[in-house]
Amino acid sequence: MAPCSSSYSSLHHMRISEKDNIKLRKPIVEKMRRDRINSCIEQLKLILEKEFHKQEPNSKLEKADILEMTVNFLRQQLQAGVCQDNQGFSHCWRDSMRFLSGSEASVPPLQGLQKLQQVQRSSSSSRGPVWRPW
Repeated sequence: MAPCSSSYSSLHHMRISEKDNIKLRKPIVEKMRRDRINSCIEQLKLILEKEFHKQEPNSKLEKADILEMTVNFLRQQLQAGVCQDNQGFSHCWRDSMRFLSGSEASVPPLQGLQKLQQVQRSSSSSRGPVWRPW
């Protein structure tokens, strides 16, 4: 039984060392996470620097200010994109209506339909049966 208890104590010792390892790594991982956040905030500040100077030219911006201004800027960009999309759809719709209005004036609807039927009849009667190899 002695070997069994000694192996148990070594396993117990390994668990403690794993816990200690986690405790030692946790502050390092947390620092790396904070560094990434700070780096991203600094990059946002550099990217949107013109926008920041428009609103508050001589003030030191806090991280919360940078994030808030970034959110506002992105909302404005999204809204502008939606407006441009809507304008594009409206322009396409107007062009389509203009085209359809012009074509209706030149060919009355009933005559156009009759002409289409004549073309379909003549093309189907001129064709023979479809050749199939089987």
